Amino acid sequence: MIVNRLINPVVICLLASACLLAACGGLIPAEKPVVTTWWLKPYVSLNGVTASDPVLQVSLNLSVVPGLDSDQVLALSDDAELKPYAGAHWADHLPELLTSLVGRSLEASGRFEINPDRDFVKSQKCDLQLEVQEFYADLDPGDLTTGVRVAIHGRLQCGSAVPVRVQASALIPVDDKRMTVIIAAFQQAMDQVMQEILKQI
Repeated sequence: MIVNRLINPVVICLLASACLLAACGGLIPAEKPVVTTWWLKPYVSLNGVTASDPVLQVSLNLSVVPGLDSDQVLALSDDAELKPYAGAHWADHLPELLTSLVGRSLEASGRFEINPDRDFVKSQKCDLQLEVQEFYADLDPGDLTTGVRVAIHGRLQCGSAVPVRVQASALIPVDDKRMTVIIAAFQQAMDQVMQEILKQI
């Protein structure tokens, strides 16, 4: 009887301590997912540009559809839920990341010069308005990545000329759980999209 009276408080104390530790376990930094930061390279066209080809001064304005303005790498489930990959982030929020990426890709072609200050002569002015409508991975019902989608629409307006419609998209299949493979698919998709945009403008 005396033994039971002594054991009960000890057991209760141990159980209470275990519960407190379990409740606080999620706050321990070691249990947080490792944060990785991902970067994309500009597309470099293999088509040469001659010295006589004019270089267009371009003002680039890029936006993203609601839900995509994030620095997290996103996936879309089959029930339309946008989900971030744990601990996976882009080097900046998507509008800033892709504005830089598209601008550097255009300049790498040798046909365009991006002018953010808009201080060039109006007659030489070209406005490139782009909207990113897709920039995420596809998830199957088991939350496995099946592919990466990128879609960009917009128009190029140079002076009083007829606007040029811009529409490019890419779907890259993914059959791997590794984040490096998923990011490589994003890179491939962006390269394909930039190839199409450069053909159109």
